[in-house]
Amino acid sequence: MTSSVSVAGFDQLKNTVEKYDKDKRIFVLFCGTKDSKGHSWCPDCVAAEKPVEEAVKSSLPSNAVFIECDVGDRPSWKDPKCPFRTDPQTRLTGVPTLIEWGTSKRLVESQLLDADTIKILFEDD
Repeated sequence: MTSSVSVAGFDQLKNTVEKYDKDKRIFVLFCGTKDSKGHSWCPDCVAAEKPVEEAVKSSLPSNAVFIECDVGDRPSWKDPKCPFRTDPQTRLTGVPTLIEWGTSKRLVESQLLDADTIKILFEDD
């Protein structure tokens, strides 16, 4: 059974990842925080929503968890000390970014505009 979770901020992400069994594949999509109307401050994140949603619905592995993680508002994200940028497990350079937790697999920005590319990330090695 696949599950989808939304978290906000670095600490909540770490706590959520720790809850899952080690036999789960964990995919994390990092995006700019959304406003009260559900729109991210990040135009690339908005553009990636539909292809990511399509790929998750059709191709997320049954042993996987999909986590959507808000990186914060624009000033927080742009701070060079932002934990999403500095933590060795994330090392983000841009949003949106989709990673498979604990692996080197990642798609960044325009790579997330193509659902077929995202589906390839979900495949087993």
